[in-house]
Amino acid sequence: MKNLTKILFGALMLALAAGAYAEDKYDQLSKELIAAGASVHGKKIAIIPFSYADGRAGVSKDGSVISERLAIKMINSHKFEIIERSVLDKVMAELKLQASGTIDASSAQQLGKVLGVEAIITGTLVEMQAGEIEVNARLIKTETAQAIGASQISVRKDWIGDASSAPQQTYQQPVQQPVYQQTTYQQPQPAPVARAPRGEFEYGFFDIIMGGGNRTIDIAYENSGNGIYFNQIGFTASGISNGPYSEIKIEDLEGVGMGPVGIRVGGFGKGAIGGDFEFSVSRHDVEPQKAAGTRNGLPTNFVLPTGGNYLQMTSFGFSGDLLIRVPTKKVDPYIGMGLGISLNRVQMPYVYGYTNSSVFSRPVDDFGVGLMLRVPVGMRIKFDPKFHLMAELRYEMNTVFFDRAIATESDTITSSGMRFVLGLGFGL
Repeated sequence: MKNLTKILFGALMLALAAGAYAEDKYDQLSKELIAAGASVHGKKIAIIPFSYADGRAGVSKDGSVISERLAIKMINSHKFEIIERSVLDKVMAELKLQASGTIDASSAQQLGKVLGVEAIITGTLVEMQAGEIEVNARLIKTETAQAIGASQISVRKDWIGDASSAPQQTYQQPVQQPVYQQTTYQQPQPAPVARAPRGEFEYGFFDIIMGGGNRTIDIAYENSGNGIYFNQIGFTASGISNGPYSEIKIEDLEGVGMGPVGIRVGGFGKGAIGGDFEFSVSRHDVEPQKAAGTRNGLPTNFVLPTGGNYLQMTSFGFSGDLLIRVPTKKVDPYIGMGLGISLNRVQMPYVYGYTNSSVFSRPVDDFGVGLMLRVPVGMRIKFDPKFHLMAELRYEMNTVFFDRAIATESDTITSSGMRFVLGLGFGL
């Protein structure tokens, strides 16, 4: 029993090793052909079933299996559009071409014109000892019939049988394998379509961002009930009545703070249009200063308390941008328009309200929902497909609504200004 267990375990390990061996070899074959075909990346190509170099008649199962496995690797590389096998077989039958690796220059040019392919992959097989098959693959440009790349590997035959002596048939693709990209060749029954490979300028990104800049803050108090008094909102104004007033506004306060700091995810399609979604955190404070504004529409000069910050506001923003870019290989300059909402904690140490108790007292510690608007102008530098650097100058405005827990009141804080933002990006 122990010996039987050892034998079964050994057989299992050999099978797994054979699968890994074959997988590595197909990866090697695919990568070498992709590297050789850099000049035709993003274009359509066709993979012709391989045939034996000894001239065996018909299409062998060995050639079909190897070409199918190579096709899967090529599709997953997203470097080419691969013609679907049934379409290829139909066209070759109509052109009376042999569906095998022995494609001559004239046949390659015919396939290029009818299928609209820039290149074909073809090749031959050599049967070796111990279940090994030598694969000799070539990448041929259809316009010139010139071989622009070649690769040679040996794979272990891990499938059953060979159909070299049977009538020609199409190797059936397993149900779970990806479907090939449909060609533009017209046929009575359209072939299944897979998601098209990404174009040269198509990519997604994930950014970690950090920025800062100037901000101007406006605060407006409006009360349709008992009115607003200066001493209740922490202002002093010499020679002016304490109130009540239905409206008091302070404009163009010099704000300090930090941010935005956050993350964003987005991408660009094959053209100029793209977009992103951003989550960020920022801080908006107002330090002691003199300020100008109005009371019931009358110009007024105010003095804010000198003991500490008049306003401390922390904002959590959720926003999205529509972006328009100029696509290039290394640098994508862009401009956009963004909208979003913000969740804000509003802390005002010198202002009275009902946010902390049922007694009219200070400080106010309120929650406000805001509307965000921004106009970004920037550029994305693509060092390689997986590593980007983003630099952006944006105008940003966040208008926050709160009420100090007073039923008859409607107050707003508007923070606006220019921000400079840097981002470390990762391609998706």
